[in-house]
Amino acid sequence: MEPIIFVPEYVNVSNIDQCLLDKHVTFCPIDSKTFDAGAQLEQRKRFIVLEKDYFDAYFHRGRPDKCSYQSRNAIMAFMWRPCDWMDFYLNFLIVDGVVGFAMPPVHYFVCANDSDDFNLNSPADDNTIVEYFDRDYGSDFAKFARVVKDKPYCVQNYFIVNVCQTYHAVKTDDVSIRYTFDKDVKYQVIELLVKKSATIEELIEKDALLSEAKADTDNLPFQLRDSEGNVVADGTKFSLQIVGSWEEDEDIDEADLANLTERELLYHNREWLAFNIFSGPEEGHTIGCLYEDGSEFTCETIDGIVYLKFEDMYFYNDLSNNKYGLFVGKDVPTKRQRVRIEYTEDGNLILRSWESRVLAANEFMKSSCGIIKFNLRETPYYGHPSMRLRIIRR
Repeated sequence: MEPIIFVPEYVNVSNIDQCLLDKHVTFCPIDSKTFDAGAQLEQRKRFIVLEKDYFDAYFHRGRPDKCSYQSRNAIMAFMWRPCDWMDFYLNFLIVDGVVGFAMPPVHYFVCANDSDDFNLNSPADDNTIVEYFDRDYGSDFAKFARVVKDKPYCVQNYFIVNVCQTYHAVKTDDVSIRYTFDKDVKYQVIELLVKKSATIEELIEKDALLSEAKADTDNLPFQLRDSEGNVVADGTKFSLQIVGSWEEDEDIDEADLANLTERELLYHNREWLAFNIFSGPEEGHTIGCLYEDGSEFTCETIDGIVYLKFEDMYFYNDLSNNKYGLFVGKDVPTKRQRVRIEYTEDGNLILRSWESRVLAANEFMKSSCGIIKFNLRETPYYGHPSMRLRIIRR
């Protein structure tokens, strides 16, 4: 059933901060004297009734929860997910009888003509308030900063401006300091700022270093090399070994290791890239990671660009569609889909989205297998560092 917000005659909606989710709900005027909340609960499990200084959230139960307007988008986003009221109280705080989110909302300024869609269940979009502006008037960052300063209940050190597919994270006290990025990395960039894992200045500096490194490698003919430094020719079969903590394994008995052949020793207790047999072509076949068993890969050079391959399928990424995995497909990837191969200072390989600063990272979901996702930064992704690889010939 469509999310609905009931608006009594004494509430002026224009006096309330807008939310990204407002584009996906229906505002329904009501007469407060005749409105029957109980009857509405029989028709729908959850809805909201606005009041002047707060709003009531009806969520599975007969009595409403009094909620703070500064957390309206976060609360609405949670209410319309498939969850129960116990989850609701685990995710929000109650202060002086009013439900609210633990952190202040981020202020978005969005061009009304071409704003992208709200992404439910994303920390980058959930805890926000928004103002829309006309493209003809341009992005007045100084004006936006003044708006944020007049709302002390918002995040004060930065705000987000969205025009078409371009985003700016702007420092409130100095609007000349801003980090520009595109939709491909929107959620990762904003989540870094929200979680205080990075500042705008740090993102700018990191981006400059990556751009400089990219410019250096673009001017050189790239050659794929194995773990011993030998060039890997097109069609040569190899495995991709993940360089990690296994190199200092203290749980393996030396006597057991002595009984392993050289080949068994190479594969024992190691992590490898592997084709995911469980992913279907309708979603895009994916590359994952396994312990002690990796797939066989090759490479192909087209117009000077080296592509990694599994059988007759090319490695690619699909960040433009908010898919952060590592995929393989029959078609030669477009420039936007390419996976860039780069060397680290220690001679290992890293995989990067071709046109952005997004790195591939591995995360083991179970004891024997895991997933690969493209991550914005070279610091831990769910506790795992960005993935380093070495080529082992088959």
